Formats: sequence, structure tokens, C-alpha cells
Amino acid sequence: MQIQDHQNLKQCDLKSLKNLAQEIRSFILESVHKQGGHVASNLGMVEITLGIAQVFDLDQDAVIFDTSHQSYTYKLLTRRSEDLPTIRTLGGLSGFTDPVESTYDKYYAGHAGTGLSLAYGEAMARKLKGVPGRVLVVVGDGALTNGISYEGLNNIGASGLPIVIILNDNEHSISKNVGAMAAYLAKLRSSGTYKSMKNFVTSTLRKAGAKNIEEALEKAKLALKEAFQLDTFFEKLGIVYLGPFDGNDLESVLIALEIAQSFDKPTVVHFLTRKGAGYEPAEKSPVAFHSAAPFNIRTGEMKPETSRTFTKAFGDFMAEIGKDTDVVALTAAMTDGTGLSQFAERYPDRFIDVGIAEEHVVLTASAMSSHGLKPVVAVYSTFLQRSYDQLLHDIALPKKHVVFALDRAGLVPSDGPTHQGLWDIAYALHVPNSRIYTPFDEESLVRSLREALECDVPCFVRYPKAVLTQVELENHGSFVYAGFGQDVTLVAYGPMVIQAADALNHLKNYGIMGEVFGLWQVRPLPDGLWEHLQGKRSIYVVEEGIKDYGAAAFLRSLGLEVYSLGVADPFVPAGTREQLLQLCHLDAEGIAKRITRRELLRRPLKQAKTGFSPSEPSVVPSLVRKRPS
Repeated sequence: MQIQDHQNLKQCDLKSLKNLAQEIRSFILESVHKQGGHVASNLGMVEITLGIAQVFDLDQDAVIFDTSHQSYTYKLLTRRSEDLPTIRTLGGLSGFTDPVESTYDKYYAGHAGTGLSLAYGEAMARKLKGVPGRVLVVVGDGALTNGISYEGLNNIGASGLPIVIILNDNEHSISKNVGAMAAYLAKLRSSGTYKSMKNFVTSTLRKAGAKNIEEALEKAKLALKEAFQLDTFFEKLGIVYLGPFDGNDLESVLIALEIAQSFDKPTVVHFLTRKGAGYEPAEKSPVAFHSAAPFNIRTGEMKPETSRTFTKAFGDFMAEIGKDTDVVALTAAMTDGTGLSQFAERYPDRFIDVGIAEEHVVLTASAMSSHGLKPVVAVYSTFLQRSYDQLLHDIALPKKHVVFALDRAGLVPSDGPTHQGLWDIAYALHVPNSRIYTPFDEESLVRSLREALECDVPCFVRYPKAVLTQVELENHGSFVYAGFGQDVTLVAYGPMVIQAADALNHLKNYGIMGEVFGLWQVRPLPDGLWEHLQGKRSIYVVEEGIKDYGAAAFLRSLGLEVYSLGVADPFVPAGTREQLLQLCHLDAEGIAKRITRRELLRRPLKQAKTGFSPSEPSVVPSLVRKRPS
């Protein structure tokens, strides 16, 4: 399927648009089922996106998505249909809006809660510069659990600018939405009075069509206002409230958006949509299809995850350690994603999901730790970045014992630059007296978590979205070791231990006899390691984080001269984990090449030691990994 230009929609009648909606659903499913993607939210957004494209002018108006994983249809309508099958793959389309990818994508939007503030800034800039066109912002109901959204609403209402807020209310974000706003919307959906009022609104507006809209709107608003006072919240802020409307009924969508266009002031259009609309498997399992693994289109069946992952191991540990009545698990709309489902089921009184509110969850955990509880905050690495101020002001300053379990640390497949977890070691190092753990297998993960729970300082335990691999190197208690010689010394953290150990074999082929110290904690420095590193001439720090500002920076602060083999450009695109490691030269071969290049530059061949030449492979046997009995 190919849609050359969204302007073609201007001439489409309602029947043609409905047919196109079904074609788009089929095309989305066909395009993403092999690699997976954000299926449910995009299927629910088809009619609304078509309505936006027909009623508004995409060449002049700004369309901003809050958490833009629901922008697939928008990509189709803005001349990217041929490339949709490449979405979330290396070199393909981004799974989110991306200004580099298209001029129709105004802003990056991978984190919830940014859309309303961006819309306010866009509208203010257009006013100051005299740029024509409206500003539309598509906001999911999950984003209304985020404090930034209310800051944006406050300024939008006061501005009086013609910003159209499209509230896509589908009950879910990544986990089921929580909090007072979610409860209010859920109560509204389930109400019999609401359903009859909604039908009245829809029929009244349809009868009115484009004529007598103001009169019809007043009748509809009065009926709803009498039943629920729905518009009170928004109108107190100076924002016109319209709705709620059926967001999967194209005729209702078009009428609602035409009404919104007629206002010259901030307006919110409330749409109710079904996640996965039009595709039964996604409608029945909206959470599973939020960010779906590869699946069978006909049955909706996903290939089960048979390999044990860090996330699964963390979830099992939490379910077991939850027997300790002081342990409390907290998350920010990531119950399933962080592996806390078992804990939530077994210990519901000690499980807290605050919604998409990372700053809030850190503050909550800080207060709970004051009462002797042991809060474990499980969140994706990329999202904890939002809580930097709270980490310093409310965790470090009062010296609160909170454990942060950072899933998706390091390189993250599929989701691209907004979701890479490459900054956590760097910002965690700014938290005074904190401990930073980087486990590389299940044994070191469990050990890290136990130590973190038993100490009395802030702790970060970071691990990747990856399959667990058993590390079988010589165990020295607080670190593992392997080596052929001491030409170069590799200090590796987390899963990079495996890549670094494999890199020794590649280095050996160039006559470089290296050794590796594999660590499962960054700070404090493991016992005995300092003595081993003293006097080393070529120390390379292999870490899955930003170059020079992570673990390497910590070792330099201790007086060691080290060279960082981190990620030079932290804004890494989508791809498989293996592709991203290779792209960042953090696979075994890439590590070896980076070291060899630098060593050759430092030691000209004429001064090199015997055997130090890429053309003369060493005869040293391959490294044998063996864990001592």
C-alpha cells in the first residue's frame, strides 16, 4: 500500500475514508508482525489520525504527539508508507516521531508528558514570529498521570492560543493506568448515564452536521454537564472541553474535529478509543500488544520467550525477597515490563504503581525509607533520567536508602535514541555515597540486589534488556578474571565482561597478550582490584555507557590512567542488540580493533615487542573459561 500525499484525503468521502481505515490497519499489521512494534495503540489511533489529516492542514499546522509510539498512521499519511515495514529496525523508520526522518515530525517524543509543553512553546513561537497555522497535540490518557502535563495545561489555558488538544483515552499506557484521573475516566466509561449521553451527543452532532454547530454543541454540552460536570476541570483552566466522542467511529471523529477547528481558543477533544481496535487479539490483550514481540497475524500468537532474561531473574528475586515485610516495590507504569507482576500479585499491599510519574515515585520511595522500609524502585534506565533532581535533593542529601533497579540499561533494541540506557552510570556517580552495581549474570544480579537491600545508602542496580549468559571466568570473589598476559588490561562491567573476554582471543591474533577483570559493581571499587591495577600501563574500561563519563571517569577520579571504550555517540538508533553492539564497536571484534588501533599508534611497529604485529598471530591456545570448584 502507498499513500502518496495526505492531501489526497481532502477529496475522500466518508465511505472511502472508512475503507482506507481498514486498509491501514491491515498494512500496519503486515508491516510490523515480523519484528514486532507498538500495535495496539496504533490500531486504536487510525480514525483520529485520518480525521486530523482531512480536517486540518498538515503542511501548515503543527501536529505534536505525546509519547509518539502511536504515530504509525501519521507516518503513512506523510509520505513514508513504503518504509513502514522497516520500522524499529537498523536503518529503518523510527518507532517514534523523529525530526531527522521527516519535516512533519516536529519533535522527538519517546517519553510521556512532553507534548503539552511542546505545544505551548510551538504556539507561542508561532505567535511571536507571525507563523500561520494551528497547533495540535495528541495526548494519551496515561500522560495525564505525569506532572509535566498539568504544567503545560496551566500555561495553555492562560495563553488563549488556538491549541487543539486531542485526548486519546484508551485506559492503558504500558501498564493499566492508575491514579485519580484514571479512576475518574474509568468511572465515566462504565456509567450507563454516560453511555446514553454519549449517544445523544453523537446523534445531535450528526443531525446538525456542519450547520448550526454552535446550537447543537450547546445542547450536547448542557446534557453532559448536567450528568457529569465533565468540562469543569478543563474550562476552569480556560480550555474548551468537547466530548467524549467515539474515537473509532470516523463520522464522530470528523464532526468533533470540525467543531474544534471552529474555536479560536484552547480546546480539548476527548476521544474514547479501543486499543487494538479492529484486530481481536490486540483488543483482548492490549498490554501484550502495547509493544508486541513478533506475532502471527492470523492468530495473534507471539513466540514465547524461552530464554531467561535479566528482567525475569529480577522478578523472581523480588517475588522471593517479598517475604521480608519491609520490602516495598514501586514502579512508574512498568509492572509487566520490569518483571514485578509476581510481586504485585503476592504482596499487593506493598506494591505501588504511581503511573507515568518518575519524579513522584522517587519522592514516594524517599519518604517510605524514612520509616525503615526498603523501597525498590523498578524503572527503565531512560526514564529515571527524569528524576535527576530528586536523586540529588531527596535521596542523596538526606542519605535515604532506596534501591533503584534499572532495567533496559545500556543498549536497548528497537526503540531508538530516546530509549537508550547509556546515561545511568554517569548520573548515578553524581549521587554521593551511592553504590552502583552492574551484574553480568544471574549470580551477580542476585548478589547485587541482596547487598543493595542490606546496606544503608542509595543503590543502583543496572542491567540490560538481554538474555542471561553464564559467565565462567576465574572467580576472585568480588570480580572475575581471565588473561593471556599483561600487554593490555581490560576492566569490563556488566554484560561487557563476556564481550571483553572474547576480545582477548582477537587481540591474541595480533600479538597482544591481554587480561580482563570482570566487575559486577562500579562503586565502591571491588576489594583487591586496586592492587591489581596499580602500575598497569594500558588500562581499557569496557562499558555499555557514554564514553569517558561513566565507570572510566570514576577510575580516573581514583588516580588511575584509563582509556574509555564506551559509546562515543549516545544517541544510538534502533536495531537488534547484536547489531547495536557491533555498531558501537562493543562486540568482541570491535573492542579488539579499537584497542589494537590505539596500541599501534602508541607503540610504532619498529619499537613494538616481538610478536606485536597484526600479520603474526600468536600461538597461545584459545582462552578456556572455567569457574573454580
